[in-house]
Amino acid sequence: MKKRIVTMIACAATLFSSLSGCGATKTDFTIAKDLIPSTDLGYTVGDTLTETNKPIGDHNPIASNVFFADPTAVEYEGRLYVYGTCDQQEYDAKGGFGANSYGSINTLAVYSTADMVNWTYHGTIPVTEIATWAGCSWAPSIVKKEGAFGKTEFYLYFANSAVNIGVLKSDSPLGPWEDPIGGPLIDNSMSQLSDDPVFWCFDPGVVVDENGVGWIAFGGGDPHSDDPDENAMDTGNCRIAKLGDDMISIDGEVTEIHAPYHFEANELNYINGTWVLTYCSNYSQRLIWPSDSELPAPSGGSMCYMTSTDPLDSDSWVYKGEYLTNPNTQGYPFSNNHSHLQEFKGNYYILYQNVSLLENMGSTVAEGYRSIGINLCDVDEETVTFAPATMNDEGVEQLENFDVFAVTPAETAVTTAGVQYYSSDERTYITSIDDGDWVEISQADFGDGVNSFAATVRGEGIIEIRLDSVDGNPVGNVQFSTDGEYATYVCDLDKTVSGVHDLYLVFGGSFVFDEWQFAYIVEEKPAE
Repeated sequence: MKKRIVTMIACAATLFSSLSGCGATKTDFTIAKDLIPSTDLGYTVGDTLTETNKPIGDHNPIASNVFFADPTAVEYEGRLYVYGTCDQQEYDAKGGFGANSYGSINTLAVYSTADMVNWTYHGTIPVTEIATWAGCSWAPSIVKKEGAFGKTEFYLYFANSAVNIGVLKSDSPLGPWEDPIGGPLIDNSMSQLSDDPVFWCFDPGVVVDENGVGWIAFGGGDPHSDDPDENAMDTGNCRIAKLGDDMISIDGEVTEIHAPYHFEANELNYINGTWVLTYCSNYSQRLIWPSDSELPAPSGGSMCYMTSTDPLDSDSWVYKGEYLTNPNTQGYPFSNNHSHLQEFKGNYYILYQNVSLLENMGSTVAEGYRSIGINLCDVDEETVTFAPATMNDEGVEQLENFDVFAVTPAETAVTTAGVQYYSSDERTYITSIDDGDWVEISQADFGDGVNSFAATVRGEGIIEIRLDSVDGNPVGNVQFSTDGEYATYVCDLDKTVSGVHDLYLVFGGSFVFDEWQFAYIVEEKPAE
């Protein structure tokens, strides 16, 4: 019979009156059935801590160690799932040298959050391994829809380079995904486009309206003219169509949207009975603009929006202006632009991209590797108008404290330093750990008290638990040596910790880190 891991807490005599744990409630570990007690193996962290590429206190970008872009998102069961073009794949393929050409990208990266500040990395979706006919996967758009018997189904649309558009399907926002068609959903050779093709058949934007009907916008590229400046305002490259009930077919004709200076980055929203198209404007000269327009022509590479209450009527679409200018107007280097508008827990957010993480790294040899940030967006639902949005490093406020009593994937953080994420054998975990690397959880809620910490690891090393400062004194550590297999080790804390703190897990040794959990353990007296 295995001995239970326990900690004696003497509330009346504690030396830590402010963190005494006198009101703490017994909780059990659920991280694993077998917990191995930590012992002093002589491991230490060292005196030098790794510097982060996402400064402490900043909430943007989402990821501090993964490049991804072209955001789209879906809410499910209280979490927001964000998907993007996995620029990290191209960065790795080129060894961190050279510009991003997008040619090596055939996966999509996935993150999720409940509080908009702490993000969990869920690995990548191997799109071209699933849709074997495709060669690339860019600029996704995801929606959910109630299917048969009330089951929620997820549809993830993607651009296969600028050639055509595919779709994956799953019963979960995290997969497994399947290719329900076995080929593209939209292609210039299809009957609705064969006589009226788009320049770039890519960048899908999808929404499901209040009646459960799906819609898809797509297209982009240079104007349909030998003289680009002549027709730069009305490029003829933006389309919308109604999806079939199955969400994997086109129902009826494809309609052109006359989107001024349209270039790429289509996304759709549905607000108060109104369809909203957002898109990125092109970089042509603004030689043509209606003299009676109350709005100015959009600046180059800005995010614009249009609205309609009858989406298949081309003349019904109304240009409403730009709502997010290019990163180079907001203190960041120039880059292409892509956004997604998302309602989540009572707020509207704009998800966007820039090269802030690459800039923070100080790279002089890599270009164009993008990161996703999030800011609030002021949306008037009655008039369906947006106030101009901004990009910044500060980001948004945390919506709720982080629950440390739940089993938490190690690849959850507001920021990281030194570590990388990796997926294999149905696990996603922290790897590439060196002495002094660390991760931070913002506003971790220890409730009325915890006195034990458990971590599932493989390898040899130490994890120190620090509060409120990455270079603060540890309140405990877990040390381990796993003989090449995953195992869960548990340690007692030096004191009972309660309340809300920024949590830092600081590493030493050589290991991979899968998940962790805190608990308040009370010694069980033997039966008399």
